[in-house]
Amino acid sequence: MPDIEKVQADFAVLGVPFDEGTWGQPGERYGPREMRESSQEYNHDLTEGFYYIDGDRTTLKGKRWVDVGDVNVMPTTPSRTNDLVTEAVKKILAKRAFPIVIGGDHSITFPVVRAFDGVRLTLIHLDAHLDTWNGGPGNLDHATWVVRTAKLPQVQKIVQIGMRGIANDSEAMGNARALHNQIITSEEIHRKGVLAALAQVSPGGNIYVSFDVDVMDPTLAPGTGTLEPGGLSFAEIDELMTGLMKKGKLVGMDLVEVNPLRDSSGRTAQTAIRLMIDMLGAAF
Repeated sequence: MPDIEKVQADFAVLGVPFDEGTWGQPGERYGPREMRESSQEYNHDLTEGFYYIDGDRTTLKGKRWVDVGDVNVMPTTPSRTNDLVTEAVKKILAKRAFPIVIGGDHSITFPVVRAFDGVRLTLIHLDAHLDTWNGGPGNLDHATWVVRTAKLPQVQKIVQIGMRGIANDSEAMGNARALHNQIITSEEIHRKGVLAALAQVSPGGNIYVSFDVDVMDPTLAPGTGTLEPGGLSFAEIDELMTGLMKKGKLVGMDLVEVNPLRDSSGRTAQTAIRLMIDMLGAAF
């Protein structure tokens, strides 16, 4: 990994090639590589920003980007890997750069959020699954990370968006309710629209966004380990992610659960990168 101490940038991309926390299809460890390769579609002098033909506008012009590489993964010792993730994100924050963390399975969100010590956060969680199942003592995986993260003192509120279908159960829902999480399902967004969903999110404070690509419909994002029909469309998620930026100050984000072994087309990673750029453009 490059020396983060020398970073001088507005945005710092950090990879976490880790999938030991998955219950389903492994392969998310290749997600960071896939997203980096997919980002080449927009490869140019990034300080020039990103031009949109619709509206004849440019976003993020003059912003400085740096890729600080991947965290060193310690196989079979996930707690040590998590410590390295937290250390790396703390260094990025100390350099006053915005951390963009690309995973990896969803368990990596816990050590990332843990790095925001002393920063009061609203966690915006976009996903098909609540990820609030009970784990074994001390366990951390991609289906239990919300329960662990909710106990961090910096996490003041959790808003969960996009959960749907029959992939969740009463255990997960009961735990989410016990945590007083706000839940907005995909079905509700399909019925009432994105603006109605955004109206339910209270403004104010610092926002951290955790984006699981399976919040997208599988036709749009087949490259993930736990597919569930009835997901959100690109237009719906794009409107959500850009609209959420009016609710507070974005201080960090992660993109997780990209599994290129299940998507030979590459569209899952490509779409995730595009959504990230649109959200950052709305925030900055």
